[in-house]
Amino acid sequence: MARCPECYAELPEDAVWVCPTCGYTLRTPMTAKIGVVFMLIGLALSAVYVYGPDKLGLDRGIMPTDLAKLTIANFALLVVGAFAFGALLVALSALKIRSEQARVAAA
Repeated sequence: MARCPECYAELPEDAVWVCPTCGYTLRTPMTAKIGVVFMLIGLALSAVYVYGPDKLGLDRGIMPTDLAKLTIANFALLVVGAFAFGALLVALSALKIRSEQARVAAA
């Protein structure tokens, strides 16, 4: 049987996300990890935005010219969208953990 790393209480078999004794979060959902990756991608894209998206060389044959121009013109939306999608995934994961903590506290 497993033990909680916070309070060292023995965990029942159905305790997947939260310790029923102390409420410690045992596992981080995969959606939160993916959300953090998207937020890091948004951070990297913001650095590219500061550098200048037109200096990336997208219009040199890497991708079709129309798509490259569209990407360069809307690069700010790409940065904000990547960061916002990551934040949304992290928030959904936090809500999942909160609901599990409320379920364990009610039991």
